[in-house]
Amino acid sequence: MKAVIFACLAMFQFVFLNTVIEQKLATYTTAVLMMYVYFAALPLALGTIAVLKLTGQPVVAPSGSIVALTIAVGAGYYLADFCFFSAYTNGGSVSMVGTILLLFPVLASLSKFIWTGSLPNLYQVASYLCAAGAVWLAFRGSVHE
Repeated sequence: MKAVIFACLAMFQFVFLNTVIEQKLATYTTAVLMMYVYFAALPLALGTIAVLKLTGQPVVAPSGSIVALTIAVGAGYYLADFCFFSAYTNGGSVSMVGTILLLFPVLASLSKFIWTGSLPNLYQVASYLCAAGAVWLAFRGSVHE
């Protein structure tokens, strides 16, 4: 249940942040926006680690060969953020970007299939078809605005 709560909290925050980016930050350069975002993230991460240490909770950091994988994932997140901000700085709207992001579970399932060979169940496939339909309808609706 905790995972669902965290995912919902993240979704609500992303929805609000997407609106802020579209309405207030879309005129700025992508790289500059990202610099400010990561500048804000560093003290937040360090503060979180400090709170964990002060409360006696374990701080487990990657080590060994996982460090390289963690750095690669960080580079992937950087590229994903760059594309995400670029969608807005190149004229994207909240509805367009948000609707395209509906395809996230479809592509995540494809990625998991490539990685593990596990197939989605029928409910998941039905939800993917609904997501694809939502993207199609949103684009049709934006053409008629």
